[in-house]
Amino acid sequence: MKAVLLDDTHPLLEEGLLAGGLELVRAFEAPLDKLVELHADAEVIIIRSRLKVSADFLQAFPKLKVIGRLGAGLENIDLNAAARREILCLRVPEGNARAVAEHALGMLLSLLNHLPRVQREIKEGKWLRESNKGRELQALKVGIIGYGIMGGTFARLLDAMGVSVLAYDKYKTGYAEGGIKECSMQDLYEDADVISVHLPLTDETRGYANAEFFHAFKKSIHFINTARGPILNTAALVTALDSGKVLSAGLDVLEYEKSSFTSLFEGPLPPALTALLERENVLLSPHIAGWTKESFEKMGSALAQKVLEAISAS
Repeated sequence: MKAVLLDDTHPLLEEGLLAGGLELVRAFEAPLDKLVELHADAEVIIIRSRLKVSADFLQAFPKLKVIGRLGAGLENIDLNAAARREILCLRVPEGNARAVAEHALGMLLSLLNHLPRVQREIKEGKWLRESNKGRELQALKVGIIGYGIMGGTFARLLDAMGVSVLAYDKYKTGYAEGGIKECSMQDLYEDADVISVHLPLTDETRGYANAEFFHAFKKSIHFINTARGPILNTAALVTALDSGKVLSAGLDVLEYEKSSFTSLFEGPLPPALTALLERENVLLSPHIAGWTKESFEKMGSALAQKVLEAISAS
């Protein structure tokens, strides 16, 4: 059985697939016509975020049974087209969930204690204590939107620290554990001091955090997004920061990322992004929350196992 690797992967993934008896072909840079010419008989394809798997792409591989995505999301795959062909699409969110949770926690603690600002002030020779008085996380209620593997892992990390956690998931009930409180979105609007978004990017969630969303919160909030950039309307966040509805924001993902997550789009920066860059109560990172040495290893080994299990079951 042939497995075609269409992006750089982890050695543990390749070793696992080879040990399972698959023939591996590395075709990182090959154009589609060349891929079809040489590898139309592929039954397994491994991708990351760079490649868009459209219905036309799938048509070019009539024997395809499994698509493995070395990552947490599947938004770069036409899932409806894959389902019509009965092609199994696999992902490994459990591989980087802990990394995302720790990154979100680090962003939140940095913002609550004004670390971006005090770093600058110290470099300028300023020693300002009273104006930089922070908040303790245990004094706040943290709202989690989306209780999948990512949101659940972050919620459990906070719960273990004794933090009050409110969790909302539109499509789940009965999932709360430990001290985590399952709640409605209205409960979050009423009670949350912090909001952390853990949603997949779909037609439903694109632009989810918009002006109406921020306006609905009774208290001013701290906002964290480690999920997908287009879930947030950046201009709405800027307005909420200006009005004080949002006290601070930590964004590992941006609305303006390329779909491959490799860089921002080319050209002048949008005004909303420029406005974020000017603020010291906004902390940005380049889509690295789930990108650690350990998470890459876990994703590689887990995806190999899932692919082999899927093949054996087919």
